[in-house]
Amino acid sequence: MAENAQEPVRVAFINPGYGDRGFWKDVRDTMQAASDQFGYELIVFDSDRDWKMMAESATQAFALQPLPDYIIAVNEHQQGTRIILEANARGIPVIMLLNDLTEAQKNAFGRPVKDIENWILTLTPDNERAGFEIAKSLIDAAQKANNSQSPDEVCLLSIVGDRKTPASLQRLDGLDRALRQFPNLKEQRRLVANWSFDEAYRQTSAWLNRGECVDAVWAANDDIALGAISALEEARRMPGKDVFVGGLNWSSDGVQNVAAGKMTLTHGGHFFAGAWVMVLLHDYINGIQTLKDHPEVSFKMEAITRENIAYFEKVLVMRDWRKIDFTRFSLANSPSGAEYEFGLHPPSDR
Repeated sequence: MAENAQEPVRVAFINPGYGDRGFWKDVRDTMQAASDQFGYELIVFDSDRDWKMMAESATQAFALQPLPDYIIAVNEHQQGTRIILEANARGIPVIMLLNDLTEAQKNAFGRPVKDIENWILTLTPDNERAGFEIAKSLIDAAQKANNSQSPDEVCLLSIVGDRKTPASLQRLDGLDRALRQFPNLKEQRRLVANWSFDEAYRQTSAWLNRGECVDAVWAANDDIALGAISALEEARRMPGKDVFVGGLNWSSDGVQNVAAGKMTLTHGGHFFAGAWVMVLLHDYINGIQTLKDHPEVSFKMEAITRENIAYFEKVLVMRDWRKIDFTRFSLANSPSGAEYEFGLHPPSDR
């Protein structure tokens, strides 16, 4: 903790992504907005999606003088274990954000608080639920297009981000649950696009050029969905009419494609984890017992569809996170509260 009570709490964020664009910029920006509201000093090390840069970012965070009071890290490129163990050895409390350690890593090295004292919290979105709801939206859209009759078969092309990160694996768990629940959703192939528009475009084009069946595309994120849409349109298919595509990230382009009817939904809101993690840190510092008892916290993401897009669009287009009062989500600021209600919608009366 800060030695001088008058000095702000100093938090280092080892950002695995870019600080000036894309998903991780939104994570960084929401974290900064909430940090400012709570009066904390945030120091960010951007890593540009490069594992070597991420390793260097961790080294720079540990070299800060004085040491940061807390470190927020992400298990991208399997760097999480190293960061947790080094922070623990230095006595720096560490929080894992968005991508937790895998079960294999936890079995090998331990779990927060119980096994690793200075690993104090983990905050992750419910990726499994999101993966399921993307798949369900495809079935629902196909049924609506079939005069509300359930089609005998929906040929599904699944395009995943990767086969390693916990977020990707959990979204696939949700997809697999949907495949079991909706037997007429027939997965034709599961491709890997490395979270890339260009790779998704290439993979989808190759699939179409072989004359393979595709009625729907399950995409692990919006970039993948948009790459698939580009390939589909080039092949004279009509996304939203004769083929259905769902994605995730709440990206500006994703939201625009939902509005245009080309995507069934863009799931997400998880970049607000940057703000939610500062809420948890504030509550941890203020002794909220539930975080001591249950250090692994999960939050639901929300799907933006054509039905609710008007509600979300204004805030997302503006993207001025400073106008959102993140302090109201704190249990320390609402002592009667018992559960976190993270989301753009105002929390219910507690």
